[in-house]
Amino acid sequence: MLMQEELFKVHHTPVNGQRVRQARELRALTQAALADLLGVDQTMVAHIERGTKQPRTEMLEHLATELQLPEDFFRQRNPPEFPTGSLLFRSKSGIGKRVVAQAQAHSALVFEFALRLSEHASLIPVRLPLSDDPIVAARNVRKAMATADGPLPNIIRATERLGVLILPLPDFKDCDAFAVWAGPDRQYPVIGMVGQRAPDRTRMSIAHELGHLVLHRYVTSGTQELEVHAYRFAAELLMPADTIMGDLTAEKLNLFRLAALKGIWGVSMQSLARRARELEVINERQYGYLMKQMSMKGWRTEEPNLTPLRIERPRAILKLAEVALGPTANLQHVARDFALTKAFLSSVFEMCEPAPKNNAHGPPRSRSGVLAFKRKA
Repeated sequence: MLMQEELFKVHHTPVNGQRVRQARELRALTQAALADLLGVDQTMVAHIERGTKQPRTEMLEHLATELQLPEDFFRQRNPPEFPTGSLLFRSKSGIGKRVVAQAQAHSALVFEFALRLSEHASLIPVRLPLSDDPIVAARNVRKAMATADGPLPNIIRATERLGVLILPLPDFKDCDAFAVWAGPDRQYPVIGMVGQRAPDRTRMSIAHELGHLVLHRYVTSGTQELEVHAYRFAAELLMPADTIMGDLTAEKLNLFRLAALKGIWGVSMQSLARRARELEVINERQYGYLMKQMSMKGWRTEEPNLTPLRIERPRAILKLAEVALGPTANLQHVARDFALTKAFLSSVFEMCEPAPKNNAHGPPRSRSGVLAFKRKA
């Protein structure tokens, strides 16, 4: 083991302990695990993260290698305010703290990248109508989206046009999505989403988390009641009662009919059945029978897709980078300037929706993409 006292001396540009912790959590490492990789005691890693000791040059090089980030990353000032997502994740209740920390660290880095890009290109103004009533809120949001009655064709794009930053996440275990108001004054609405999910599940997750942003901006802890409110918002947003009732009552609701409606409304068969029960199109016994049939066919975990749904991906982060840096920016140089790695930025951009091929060099179109970004003079 290395002589530990020789590894820790103050540099002219000190290492920021918060950045070390952020990078460690990004790799889903405990302090003990990182200490093993570095060949030091866990207490030394704790000292670095608290800022009570500084690593020498050799130690910093080792740290950067193991955490897969450039040395300059660790010398930056504190990251912007990015609290743990409101009500954490719309996912399994048993999600581990380490996974939550990893997803938060990843999202915080992408969020910070977006804020730094906003120094060169204006962010889309936030136009979220806040409310404490789920149904009223959903109707107000649809009005703000200027969407027609009926199915919402692309909820991710519509949400981004309201000024919500949707951050793509890798396939973290047991995570679907989370929402948070972030930034120095909690002024930026953010949704983090794992894209490697069925499209109907992704759409419901986005709607659910959008509900948290609209209904629970000033809430700091979650309850089951708030989750119910977010679901009611999502159901009304994606399946508005006034317009879906006709489809739910036009024919007998069996599995074949639910599968057909799934292709129209972009939500799961289970969500449609639940909505039909809530609107009293079917009773509790009929709902239970439909659920039992789906269970017998194994559709509770993987539903059929008679009409494959379009995969929706966030566009705003990539569009912001294109406007701020130019469409032909060298990614290696961008990574260096932002104290990140090319691999990290590439992974983020690859999870985003690319520019439409038929409009790659033309003016943005208001209905099909994210368009309000303007380069600052």
